[in-house]
Amino acid sequence: FKMKTLTKALFVLILSLSLAGVNVAQTQAPQAKLLITNALLLTMVPGQEKPFTGYIVVGNDETITAIGTGSPPSGLSATTTYNAAGKWIIPGFISAHSHLWQSAYRGLAPDKELDGWLTVLYVEHAPKSKAEDFYWFTLDGALDHLRHGITGAFNFNYAPSDLGSSTGDQSFDRSEFRAESKSGIRFVHSISIGQLGPKWSADQAIAYVKSFMDWTKTQPSSSRFLKTMLDGGGAYAENADQVRTEARIMRELGIGDEQHYLETAAEQVKERSVFPWFVESGILGPNLVWGHFVHPDHNILEQTAKFHVGVSWNPLSNGRLASGIADIPAYLKMGIRVGMGVDGEASADRADPFENMRMGLYLVRAKYENASVLSPYQVLQLHTLGSADVLGVGDKLGSLAKGKLADMVVIDPNEFGHVFDPYASLVFVGGVEDIDRIYVGGDLAVSHGKVSGQNVDEVRHEAESRVR
Repeated sequence: FKMKTLTKALFVLILSLSLAGVNVAQTQAPQAKLLITNALLLTMVPGQEKPFTGYIVVGNDETITAIGTGSPPSGLSATTTYNAAGKWIIPGFISAHSHLWQSAYRGLAPDKELDGWLTVLYVEHAPKSKAEDFYWFTLDGALDHLRHGITGAFNFNYAPSDLGSSTGDQSFDRSEFRAESKSGIRFVHSISIGQLGPKWSADQAIAYVKSFMDWTKTQPSSSRFLKTMLDGGGAYAENADQVRTEARIMRELGIGDEQHYLETAAEQVKERSVFPWFVESGILGPNLVWGHFVHPDHNILEQTAKFHVGVSWNPLSNGRLASGIADIPAYLKMGIRVGMGVDGEASADRADPFENMRMGLYLVRAKYENASVLSPYQVLQLHTLGSADVLGVGDKLGSLAKGKLADMVVIDPNEFGHVFDPYASLVFVGGVEDIDRIYVGGDLAVSHGKVSGQNVDEVRHEAESRVR
């Protein structure tokens, strides 16, 4: 009698829930994609500077669904469980300024400053290559970024210098986009409109960008593709029409713009003189990023801070090309948003965020003759959350927090010796050789230097043979 009563009561409960629109099977928590335990977490979440030992749970939507101290809740199940056994986990590095295709031209023009280097690369070498070559060059560079811990990058794509006279040839951008997508790195695709002129009007340039953006929507959907932005050319233009057109594209298509600006000492007077173009066009704002920005004056700094323009700091290439030392402490003091980029592998030669952080930190300390002016924690923050912020993806990337994409670098600290301060050990001592594994969206992308699903040696050989 009791059994019949219980069975009847259970039947009534299930029937009631079903009538109420509740699927009983769905009330159980879905299985996670990945569970990581026993890791030292350097989350880079603001206000959470102290590392802690804990766990991370990643859902099937590629986001972190739970993160906390100690052991995960009992009963939690995941398709894959990884016991980090004390290894460190940091957010994936983000390069706010890269030229992925330049990996094919490392070591080029070793004794040239920017102008001479540009001539060698962009006049003597790159124009000899075809769109298909740039597929391999870009794939090579993207894979090199990824295996060095850079899980997301803003990529300046190559376009023919005669873009206008070629009636808007998109073959280069499309080849490079396919390579970015193939690599597995998260990317912002940067597109150039070339220089306006008699054969290339503002309307044609806008149509060119819109057409490319429409084409990207026809490609297989991927969370790796973050957005399209402009590769701005205002600093090198003959008049203000270039900047006005770029500002118009940003408004009409709802995209951002990164400009190479005030990179070298030799061009600083000329480039400062065109700053009124940027002010008058209305382009200044949080969707604009200054690339390099080594030689601003006080007025330009004030306007940059006022309009929340971002800055991409590229210390490796600034040192290699003798461009100068950006005054990052001054920028930060003024409230300017700063990220870091490894630039191109023909100007920085290594897609290495560890070298980039060290180079920047040491140069700034030497400039100030003050070891406390910039800390290891700050440069790590600039190369992760700072870069995500200036690119407008800080809500998705740059820190380890619930709801953010699970892009993570696992560090093996065995070679660090005694650790007095994890951030100091990571920045002063760490290197790409200490990377144990890399996750993108909770998927294992790199393990002990091997990129999942990619033949890196074959890609490198193909790119090198095409250069040769």
